[in-house]
Amino acid sequence: MNAPSDAEPPPTGLLGQARALLLRTMTFYRDDPRTAGWLRTRLERLSEPLRMAVTGRVKSGKSTLVNALVGAEIAPSDTEERTQVNTVFRYGDEPRITVHTPHGTQQHVCRGKLDPATIRDLQRWRPDEVARLVIETPSPGLQAITLIETPGVASTAVQETGRSALAQILSEADAVLYLTRQPQQTDVQFLHSVHELRVARRAPINTVLALSRADEVAAGDEDALETAERRAARYRQDPKIRSFTQHVIPVAGLCAQGASALDRQRFEALRGLATLDGTRIEDQLLSAERFTKATEPEGVDSGTRQTLLNELGLFGLRRALDLLARGVDEPTRLRDALLEESRIGVLQEAVHLQFVERQEALRARSVLMAVDMVLRAHPRPGSRQLRGELDRLLANAHEWDELRVLSGLWSGQLRLPHPLRQEAEQVLGARGPHPGVRLGAPPQAQPRELVERAGALARRWRALAADPLFDRAHRQAVRTVQRSCERLLLTLTGGQ
Repeated sequence: MNAPSDAEPPPTGLLGQARALLLRTMTFYRDDPRTAGWLRTRLERLSEPLRMAVTGRVKSGKSTLVNALVGAEIAPSDTEERTQVNTVFRYGDEPRITVHTPHGTQQHVCRGKLDPATIRDLQRWRPDEVARLVIETPSPGLQAITLIETPGVASTAVQETGRSALAQILSEADAVLYLTRQPQQTDVQFLHSVHELRVARRAPINTVLALSRADEVAAGDEDALETAERRAARYRQDPKIRSFTQHVIPVAGLCAQGASALDRQRFEALRGLATLDGTRIEDQLLSAERFTKATEPEGVDSGTRQTLLNELGLFGLRRALDLLARGVDEPTRLRDALLEESRIGVLQEAVHLQFVERQEALRARSVLMAVDMVLRAHPRPGSRQLRGELDRLLANAHEWDELRVLSGLWSGQLRLPHPLRQEAEQVLGARGPHPGVRLGAPPQAQPRELVERAGALARRWRALAADPLFDRAHRQAVRTVQRSCERLLLTLTGGQ
């Protein structure tokens, strides 16, 4: 293993140090082409957008939520189990579908357009025949993050081939969006498995739990999302859920997907339905069958009714008609209102704040997990130095502690008085990584003023850490803020 040149300064920051360790590990295993090649793919991914796995049990609404997050229908959905292979949705200058086989070959199926029927057929292939599909599209929603839709947990394809969603997530993803109607033992066991590796236990910072199909709670009535939000609040405080999940968010994926596809023709059909008096339309919306078989008003035929039901669901239909009755009179306004009702914006904001904005910490986590997996799977004489470097990085990865506390504050799992919360978020880097920004100093602040601010903040949070009224979780959070203040002070004083 070659030591860094004296002319090259040592890498700074957790990601820089993790990347340097990855390079040294690649050099150490250079005589093992398969292992070195696997590590090289992890290095190459550092120049690509963050990768988030969208996973959950079979028929948990993964394809629907992918479409809702992207704002376009690119993932085919069906009433039967559909996704048998990993499907990667990423940004590209033009639409393209590429098939990757387990043997390393690639085949471009089509260019210039995305045919849902083609994607649906390809997703039916067995994982031992198709390793993954890569769907490229110039959708703005994919510029900052790549989505990976996995086969469902306990999928028949997984059972038959042994290629579990767990293994694929550990190998492919930087972050995880896990979908469930409500957490069950299967979900908890799976997410605990995702965090069994040592690096994952040290940094449980990459998972958001979405209560998908939240519109089906309470029989899909108008209070369904409020009921689902109350459930989510309880799950956020559940110690089992909190141990591996940064946020629990209810979302009506079907409503969000349908709202994204709302055009003038669908809007006019909805406006026609809204001409019926409240009692008659409520009678139609008692069930899907009643709605599709209804004949009033005459201008909305059964085919249009089925399309609206498939795209919005009963909850989305109720909300759309209610909004029209309140005076929403333009397709764009109705679309925006339905998106807000679906809570997809809350989920998108959580993904942005906790994953995209803090992607360096997540990328460092992925790199160190890759190094750890290789050192455990292929131990050999002389690897002790690499193991020691890994241990040192894990022990000093304060960026992960910061992200975990920020996630707890954003999700409501941690509750501090408002002024303290604002100060904690600022110190932890929620408004930017620069020392002056973290300290809340004006742009023209002099170095001496920054040092004084850092010292004062460190003393205040050190005193708070001794407050006996804080429980263990909040005491740990306060100590993390205190360490961030002390690190800022060391940075500003050059370690003096």
